[in-house]
Amino acid sequence: MIESSTKHPLSAAEDVKSTAPDAELRYLAPGDVLFFEGEQGDYAYVIKEGLVEISRRVGPAEVFLATGGPGEIVGEMALIDGKPRSATTRALRPTTVQVLPRDRFDALLNDADPAMRQLMERFVQIIRRLTDSTVRLTLGGP
Repeated sequence: MIESSTKHPLSAAEDVKSTAPDAELRYLAPGDVLFFEGEQGDYAYVIKEGLVEISRRVGPAEVFLATGGPGEIVGEMALIDGKPRSATTRALRPTTVQVLPRDRFDALLNDADPAMRQLMERFVQIIRRLTDSTVRLTLGGP
């Protein structure tokens, strides 16, 4: 089981503020879902305050993967590789997130060294595989 998510290279508050000073904020009550596994991703979210849980559903089982808190970005994997969301993210506490649309997210990536985007794409592939393995092992599969 993954205990918590790590700080994303794009999560520096100043970088996000400078690219989105008028960014939309979304407020979640405990239990509210930010996004569901399998949805297409058009936004990433910077957690401003609160706590979210990241999980996957396999049949009747829900497998906890990670938590995310202030300063972390969630939902970025779908923007990096264009694949559907790999997990559901739900608020555990009252939570405020800054909405980061695909165009602004891409602008952050495009401002980085070109090798960085390639590296991030590779990391996303690895994370998706590890998540699949974690879920299988948690449920007792091969």
